Amino acid sequence: MNNIPKKNLMFLLYDRAIIYLILTMLLYLSMGEMFHNIQIHYIKDYALFRRWGDAMLIAFPLLFMRKKILVFPYLLLVNVYFLSIIWYYRVYSTIMPLSSYLMVYNLDGLSLSVFRLIKFRDILVVLPSVFWCIYYCCVYRKLKCFFLSRIKIALLCLLLFGGIVVYYACKRNPTPGYATLNGLYTIEPVRAFKEFGIVHYWIYQIGIFQGISEKEEQYAKNFMCSIENGSNCAKKKVEGGKNLILILVESLHSWPIGMNIDGIEITPHINQLLKQDKTIYFSKEMPQVKDGRSSDAQLIINTGILPLATGAVSACYAANTFPSLPAALKEKGYTTASFLWDDKNYWNQEAMSRAYQFECLYDRLRDSERFEEADEQLFAKALPLLLKLPQPFYAQIVTMSSHEPWIRPPHMRTLLDGIEIKNEDVRNYMVILQYVDQCIWKFVTQLKEEGIYDNSVIVITGDHDALPFNEYEGREELKGEDCFVPFIILNSPLSSEHTDKVIGQVDIYPSLLDLMGCADYSFTGLGESVFSDEISDFATYRTGISAGGVNVSDSVKRHREECWRLSDIILRMNYFKTNSILAPDKNSM
Repeated sequence: MNNIPKKNLMFLLYDRAIIYLILTMLLYLSMGEMFHNIQIHYIKDYALFRRWGDAMLIAFPLLFMRKKILVFPYLLLVNVYFLSIIWYYRVYSTIMPLSSYLMVYNLDGLSLSVFRLIKFRDILVVLPSVFWCIYYCCVYRKLKCFFLSRIKIALLCLLLFGGIVVYYACKRNPTPGYATLNGLYTIEPVRAFKEFGIVHYWIYQIGIFQGISEKEEQYAKNFMCSIENGSNCAKKKVEGGKNLILILVESLHSWPIGMNIDGIEITPHINQLLKQDKTIYFSKEMPQVKDGRSSDAQLIINTGILPLATGAVSACYAANTFPSLPAALKEKGYTTASFLWDDKNYWNQEAMSRAYQFECLYDRLRDSERFEEADEQLFAKALPLLLKLPQPFYAQIVTMSSHEPWIRPPHMRTLLDGIEIKNEDVRNYMVILQYVDQCIWKFVTQLKEEGIYDNSVIVITGDHDALPFNEYEGREELKGEDCFVPFIILNSPLSSEHTDKVIGQVDIYPSLLDLMGCADYSFTGLGESVFSDEISDFATYRTGISAGGVNVSDSVKRHREECWRLSDIILRMNYFKTNSILAPDKNSM
């Protein structure tokens, strides 16, 4: 810039400053629409000014772009980021963590699911940038020689900014009585995101990868010692040796099971399985997945650890050391295998299967990319592979058909077509569950025909919630009870007196250890076995809402809630790499 005349230099600086101011204002508008799509209430007024600061920081790189043409792709990236936050929130009710952007291959085959998330009002997010492109190309460049005109534009921008701030200060989300504050980033990241803004959220996300503090490390060690000491209690004796087949069903809720609409059962075959001898059914299992969704379910069930406060373990900590159900069963001479319809890269399942110590991973068990027909293909291709496994074995089968957007197979006909159901999502969900129900029944029947069933324990459970009961009822308020998923055990060698109580997803791991004769394994998880003499009858959802707990002490509730924080710390510090959990002293049992 040394060779630029002073007058031209001043003009250049003013030119960039005015463009920066305009773009900051436009980004503020876009962020305003983005945040308005996030239905969190009681947001403090200072959030509006933090938003302006975010807009200034996000627009800051534009000051150094000598070629204005570069502004357009930059704005495109920013708008795609804003929209991704909105669409992710509509599905998962949380903010998309930065680590998830490293797993874009998860979108493969999910274009319909993404498309149905788009709403017409989303155009309001990108309109400011569109106006900028039109304005810059048609008007602003023609003012290049009119310095005073640009000063007037700058003053006009400041005036508009004042109006925008007043507008968003008055544009409040409705305030329902059920909104509660449970904390910020570690417990309620959505509220924290909306109150403290985008840049602060980035700083928090990046800070996650910086490890943990000494205080957190000591907290985790003390907590884990207390869990180890508390595990020295009597266990039910089970003679192992039976196969374990875990069917992890995509988005399977408890509320459709046993439901009857005008004489039509939603899950007639599962209903039939529940009537068999040696069947145990827990209808009040609280799903506890977070950002990792299906991969979090596999984490919880196979390790007894709750997920990260934010981010997916499969994206951030796939190289961690884990105690696991496959490892416990391998000590008893089991073969372990995981069966997938989708690709091994989906949710980084190849790395996670290795981390959980599965010996075999079979992926892409399919004939086509249409996941509405996925379960039929998966079970058909998994069965011959399963029959070849040396017994006893542990087989994890991860289904896919009931993934959103709940499209029925072309050949499927159902009596539900003749029933009026106003909510189209509810109708589609029920129809696809009828298909999944048929696939599970056919698979269990084939296990009986092949002589595998009698020597196997079969577990059927939902991986996470998708369409809670309040949506079926047309009720806005979400309760913990609306989210329940089933925990079904077929051919169980044990009985339980707690089938009417609330359990958490984290309780499945210790329950399966007991069920398979692995109660002496070195780590029995952060949950409670449903085969214990007493259980808490209390569980918390990922947002902080809970279910059960009518006659539960505050100390038990506090312990169950603290396990979320503990899990987040031990995952981030890779606790089990340097800290071993000793098996309980058998002399004290």
